[in-house]
Amino acid sequence: MRAQILIGEDSPDIAVLLEEFLTARSHLVAVAMDGFDLRQKASDHHPHLIITDIQMPGAYGSSVYQSLQDDPRTAAIPVIFISAHPFEKIKTIIPQSPKTRFVQKPIDFKKLEAAIRELLPLGGFAP
Repeated sequence: MRAQILIGEDSPDIAVLLEEFLTARSHLVAVAMDGFDLRQKASDHHPHLIITDIQMPGAYGSSVYQSLQDDPRTAAIPVIFISAHPFEKIKTIIPQSPKTRFVQKPIDFKKLEAAIRELLPLGGFAP
């Protein structure tokens, strides 16, 4: 089964790395390079999961998450937040929810894969 996953990442190198990691696992992937594009693509495509950087141009990933929570069509989408900052430094801006996780950069892909496995059942799957 393939899931539709939306990546929000302003670093082209990290975005490509994430996209390659996910497509190698047969997921359908879309990429947004800033917060405004992330919000728009989430509304347009209703992905099963979002993986987003916290700090991006346009709008922080945490702000986009809050805006998606206000829309019944996107409120159920689980989100994995990524950041180079340690969790202790940014924990006040990361929404605490059963459908959110945090993975610190540089990305530990085993941790990312575990978080994806935990959250995808909450967002469903695409055939």
